[in-house]
Amino acid sequence: MGYIAAFDIGTTNAKGVLVRHDGTMSHEQNVPLHTLHREGTVEQDPEQWLDAIRTIADAWWTAGVPSDEVELLSFSGQMQDCIPIRANGQPVRPAILYSDGRGFAQAERVKQELGSEHIFEVTGNAMDGTLTFPKILWMKQHEPELEAQTSWFLISSKDYIVFHLTGVAVSDPTSAATAGMMNLRTRQWETSWLDRYGVEVTKLPPLLATDEIAGTVHAEAARITGFAVRTPVLCGIGDAGATTIGAGVTGDGEMYGYLGTTGWVGMTASEKLPAENHVFHLAHPASELIIAVAPLLNAGNAHQWAVKTFGDMGLKDGAPTNETYQAFEEALSNEDRSQNQVLFLPYLNGERTPVQDQAATGCFIGLQQTTTKAMMGCAVLEGVAFAMKQVQQLLVKPSGDDKPLIFIGGGSKSAVWCQMLADIFGVEVRVPEESQFLPALGAAAAGFIRLGWVQSYSEFADRYILSFSSKKYLPNSSLYMHYQKKYERYVNIYPSVKYLFT
Repeated sequence: MGYIAAFDIGTTNAKGVLVRHDGTMSHEQNVPLHTLHREGTVEQDPEQWLDAIRTIADAWWTAGVPSDEVELLSFSGQMQDCIPIRANGQPVRPAILYSDGRGFAQAERVKQELGSEHIFEVTGNAMDGTLTFPKILWMKQHEPELEAQTSWFLISSKDYIVFHLTGVAVSDPTSAATAGMMNLRTRQWETSWLDRYGVEVTKLPPLLATDEIAGTVHAEAARITGFAVRTPVLCGIGDAGATTIGAGVTGDGEMYGYLGTTGWVGMTASEKLPAENHVFHLAHPASELIIAVAPLLNAGNAHQWAVKTFGDMGLKDGAPTNETYQAFEEALSNEDRSQNQVLFLPYLNGERTPVQDQAATGCFIGLQQTTTKAMMGCAVLEGVAFAMKQVQQLLVKPSGDDKPLIFIGGGSKSAVWCQMLADIFGVEVRVPEESQFLPALGAAAAGFIRLGWVQSYSEFADRYILSFSSKKYLPNSSLYMHYQKKYERYVNIYPSVKYLFT
């Protein structure tokens, strides 16, 4: 048996891995991506996603992997984007990313006209300016000539790759649930809303199950990427769904944390949580479940900002190098965290949970003449960890449950950060090996089902994910008490300073 080629097209990096029938991963590749921040907007050039796939594939062929041993391709990708393309796949404009809130005014209009309760009843989520639907409405109002040139509004970065490999526009229900216009119960577009607001349903990709075949690699895509002609390409899944599967979380009520450029605490559930909890509800690839996600706009991006700002300035193309991250990690590991009273509100890109405030910014509290860069660096990572704890309590109320928490994603490579999380949550934190590639492995799970290697996502998790060894971080009881007091101060920062954000 050959390989499943699995990809995860995130915000900071695109990752690729080859997965065998026995679940072993090999030929892991990681290609950096670049984000454009201009006057409050957050965009990416979609062409770099395709370039990254080519780079990863080229590395495989150079290493001697026969292309005919790749049995199918599966993808996960960032969701909640607005990716307008022409009929030939050419981008109409840069992709408007999930953290871009330019659709605020349009979202407010939709809320006023449809009503927040009705919106939640249909989509399982609140309407806000970061969703795809209001961003399409923003384009119709502010860029009508570009909207008119658009043949497809894609939702996820992986949708763009699937289109360029197969010539077929599709998306999956997990990604579509972040668009603000999908009925969570039927897992189809809410056409009555589209008609009301003049959005052509023919410009939205049909929704397929994650493990359905979208198409096969066509001749031109084979020439560009090296994949064999007619290799099956799955519809794939949004990154939160792939990450949930990759974390081994497939049962009702199971929970994990993700530290990527953004972050979230996710939980599988059989029914929606109350609207007042302000969490996202996504369609799980297993049709009987949903994924409740408490998302953060700021996680690994805050880590990167701290390394660039307080590290040794070892930068490459404006980004920290591995050596810079290591030096930053070492400096923080030598810090006495029990004596650090500096607090950081990590809202560098605004925030959507536990508050919805696109104008919010980051801020430090407690700086003194004796404050060091290491203290400020610690405060940044602690601030994200406090935010994680705050949103986790939207999913479940504190119960004294000492069940270990799984954390995955690129940020989980930081031992200092993981130890902070254990000390702040007061429970054991587990980081599976190769955790940064687990979202790609979650995407591969759909291929396992399609090829008949497993029958369900839970079987995949039991047989492969849960067999991985994990690095364990045990909480320090004295630091836990220190952080309990510090957390009480942290949750009061935003209410105390929000009037300063304009």
